[in-house]
Amino acid sequence: MSKVLKKLADIKIVSVILGVILVAATALGIVCNALGWGVFNQDALLKDTQTITVSINQYVYITEEKLDKVETECRKVLDDYGIVYEMKGKMSGDVSELVYVFGKDVDLTTAKADLETALGALTGENGTLSGSTVLVALNSEDVVAALANQYILRGIIAGVVLVVLVFAYVAIRYGLYMGIVGGASTLVGTLLTVALIILTRIPVTASVIYVIAVGALLSAVMSVLSLNKMREENQVVPACNEIVTLTALLGAGIVVIGAVATAGVRWFALLALLALLAAAVVSLLFVPALYAPIKAALDNRPVEGAYVGAEKTSTKVKKTYEKKEVKAAPAPVVAPVEETSAEEVEETPAEEVEETPAEEVEETPVEETPVEEDKKD
Repeated sequence: MSKVLKKLADIKIVSVILGVILVAATALGIVCNALGWGVFNQDALLKDTQTITVSINQYVYITEEKLDKVETECRKVLDDYGIVYEMKGKMSGDVSELVYVFGKDVDLTTAKADLETALGALTGENGTLSGSTVLVALNSEDVVAALANQYILRGIIAGVVLVVLVFAYVAIRYGLYMGIVGGASTLVGTLLTVALIILTRIPVTASVIYVIAVGALLSAVMSVLSLNKMREENQVVPACNEIVTLTALLGAGIVVIGAVATAGVRWFALLALLALLAAAVVSLLFVPALYAPIKAALDNRPVEGAYVGAEKTSTKVKKTYEKKEVKAAPAPVVAPVEETSAEEVEETPAEEVEETPAEEVEETPVEETPVEEDKKD
């Protein structure tokens, strides 16, 4: 995964980018629908139109060179009226036909008359189409319904069912959280495909519903590829090589189909390329951006059965005391003692203490007690 993808694969950045695209597409679709243009830019086959048909009933063989001259004359007259598209072909028998399609509000009365005059000169005796009959017909075609009844509603229901199926499949195989990412990426890929079709204003036909289905399926497939790689490597890394290779191969195939097909199929091919681009963007950016915070939350969960410490029984917050460093008291500042010489020191005479005479104690005479002699029996 390149550094650019790592920076872009952030849920905030991806959400802002996708949000801006979806909001812009919604606003443009509402405005265009209010103006009568439709949410999608419908192909001329889905609109009310007018046609000028030039039929050549040939009595002699008309070569391609002669038909090119007829087409050149038609172009000279009709280019100023805004040709939407043209068709040419050979009908059964000896009739060839050129059909030019115009918008509903174009006045083609004068164009029809001018074209009849120009082609009449070619069918004269000395003209290129001498001996042929050329008819110019002006017609109008009203489209009653561009899509079948409840066509869009059934498409929405099919999309919801696909999202649910992708969620169930991925959840069973890789786990619930990856299932959520898989379902969400399929839904976002579908919405992004619709938004790109609206924003680019590429003409659409009734086959647009299949383009949206292609976008949903490719988003689901590429998202599963990225989720599978993330599960194997236990990292939020999409399957860049696989997705780029798949996108390149499918893109080349779609381009080849559009190059050799008719005009209607070319529009389908262009729209399919938008669906392919939407699926690649979702799988490379949206999937890792959405799964990264989920994986981080799962990795931070405590392991089941691991020691998590004693349960807290008291709601009081215990104060913790930190030992304060005892700072040593500053040493007392000792004033400098001035040195004095022995001569300067004067002897202080000791105070004379008067002696207190002891009190005279009178002696008390002790009476002598005569000792009686032991009387003899």
